[in-house]
Amino acid sequence: MAISPSHETQGASLASNMKYLRKEASLSQEQLSERSGVPRSTIASLERGEGNPTLQVLLGVARGLGVSIAELLAQRKANATLHRREDHGRLEYQISRPSAGAVCDEVAGMRRLTPAQSRYLTIEEISLTGTEVAVATPHPIGTEEFFFVVSGSCDVEVAGELFRVAEGDLLRFDGSQLHSYRGLSAGTRTVAYAIVVQAPHL
Repeated sequence: MAISPSHETQGASLASNMKYLRKEASLSQEQLSERSGVPRSTIASLERGEGNPTLQVLLGVARGLGVSIAELLAQRKANATLHRREDHGRLEYQISRPSAGAVCDEVAGMRRLTPAQSRYLTIEEISLTGTEVAVATPHPIGTEEFFFVVSGSCDVEVAGELFRVAEGDLLRFDGSQLHSYRGLSAGTRTVAYAIVVQAPHL
């Protein structure tokens, strides 16, 4: 007799849940067998999506994993969202140049990798060409910024103090302070990520 789609779905959910819950509990199949009273061969079969377990077997497995039968059979869905590169937003930073000595009308386009509706975390890709200086807008009080250089190196000025951040370095600072990013030499390009974390208001 053919297995109905609902049984196939249930079997797939059981197999996936058993493997997930067993690994979460740091149990081997042998250990789960000992805790549940279900033969290891049966557990292996169920984790492959095979077999038609009895209620007694399900009760034993659920007991061994410390969950209910409902949780053991639940159809789990990943709480995740994939954002494609074409969906990344753009941000504008004012540019100042050492020769001009002041902020000019030019802006540098930076990529915002997190979606606009992100509440507490923003990730920006910052690219500096030559000696460009990107002047950032201070973030709200309570914000932390983690600045990580992927390639090249640059100077980051925070509240008047200068920090040389080389490739692979990470600079952490309070994001509410005045800050800017400056490339070091003509003909070079620096790529970095600014991870901005805003503490939620409780």
